[in-house]
Amino acid sequence: MADDPQLRVPVLTGPLLPLLPPKPLSRQLPALPTRGSDAAIAAGWTCESLVIPAAYPRSFRHATKKPDEPSPDPTRGSTPKPDLTKGFGRLLETAVDSYTRPVRLEDEDELERQQQLIIVGNRYRPPASRRVAARDAGPGLTLVLSHANGFYKGETARTDLVRARPFTEVWEPMLADLLAELEQRQAHPVEEIWSLDCALQGDAAVLNEDVIGSTYNWAENGRDLLNFIAYHLDSQDDQVPQLRAADVPPDVGHLDKVSTIDPGPADPMKRTYRQRLIVGIGHSLGGSATAFAATACPSFFSSLILIDPVLAPPHSSSPERTAAVAMGALRRRGVWKSREEARRQFKAKPFFQSWDPRILEGYVQHGLTETAEGSVELKARPFYEAVTFMDVLSSASRRATTRLSSLTRNLPLHYIFAEEGRSMLPEPATTYLVSEATPHATWTRVRGAGHLVSLEKPRETAVCVADFLEKTYPAQRTRPTEAKL
Repeated sequence: MADDPQLRVPVLTGPLLPLLPPKPLSRQLPALPTRGSDAAIAAGWTCESLVIPAAYPRSFRHATKKPDEPSPDPTRGSTPKPDLTKGFGRLLETAVDSYTRPVRLEDEDELERQQQLIIVGNRYRPPASRRVAARDAGPGLTLVLSHANGFYKGETARTDLVRARPFTEVWEPMLADLLAELEQRQAHPVEEIWSLDCALQGDAAVLNEDVIGSTYNWAENGRDLLNFIAYHLDSQDDQVPQLRAADVPPDVGHLDKVSTIDPGPADPMKRTYRQRLIVGIGHSLGGSATAFAATACPSFFSSLILIDPVLAPPHSSSPERTAAVAMGALRRRGVWKSREEARRQFKAKPFFQSWDPRILEGYVQHGLTETAEGSVELKARPFYEAVTFMDVLSSASRRATTRLSSLTRNLPLHYIFAEEGRSMLPEPATTYLVSEATPHATWTRVRGAGHLVSLEKPRETAVCVADFLEKTYPAQRTRPTEAKL
């Protein structure tokens, strides 16, 4: 244990690295899958996918590589059975090096070497007439969703019949139940929903394939979220990737500075950014991303919902756990002859049997991509998942939790946890979150759910979200359209 390189890694403190304007792309992006605009979550809603620059620069070395450099993926060696133990060792050493030498803006050579990553976002919107009517009563809610490790923001497929539209992504069943629940309660309206890919997963991973490096720090997920909200929330679909908004104050990119750490009003209805009430919703890895973002720029958010977030207590660390989850991901099967074969294998495994069937089918259809050889493989390749899991000594997770302790009480925060004893983290970590890190927060549990709460129990998760939103944003019991009669 004394020779374990992980023990050299500190838990970083201090501000997040500022956001600079994105670099020009060094590669031609492949086209996104063709899809129609109809959304599966509610009648009349539409969905479009947009390509958005990720945060630049990356905060840690080895996060990107040049397109002509070989892939660091140890599962793609020249031998039929690559030595994954040695491959893991190389990845660990690289991660330790990057974590112990974080990037500074003065590192001109490093910034020059870095490649521009992108993320992909799905934007869901109700009919235009409904958006206008809702706006007459004040800003509606903008939900911004960040997914768990190994998943994706999703795709949306088109059919001609509303009832036949398939759910094709991990969030959509929960969103459909949520919108129906809010409609029934005549709650404050949702005017827009964004579901974002992590840069190493989903469509973003496919588009970034040639430049993905060998390290990933969870703080980057939070910076990507901030970069999106600050500069691209009003994106249009006429540029790939999207251009930065020109009217954002210049100091916004200086994250964690005094000028940006404005606690904001105590009334959630007055906590607007760019005339929006932004609700950050993050699951697992996405929960830590949302925590990083909200602690850097709390005034961006009107409220937060963290679903079984991976937020380790500041003084916990487990080198064995890092190795176990990362090696487990590397050993995971990532290629199948067909979607049918993948579906059969998934259905035979207890891990997938707990999922809502709609989400599992969406995972088969859109969590996989076709290869040049005619097979299918995970968009979130085992290597990408392993690199993301390799949060050495839980340093990034612990950093996010430490930052949460300074979160303003003006910002409403709600946790949705798995059933007791079934969260990713042990129960003492959950207790620490609600009693010490954020004692002002509220929380609920979803009975019968494991860590993948919203995948296993989308209806129950939607009810928990609706309960919080209804309480946080009291609405008049008259629809905006009715008020004009």
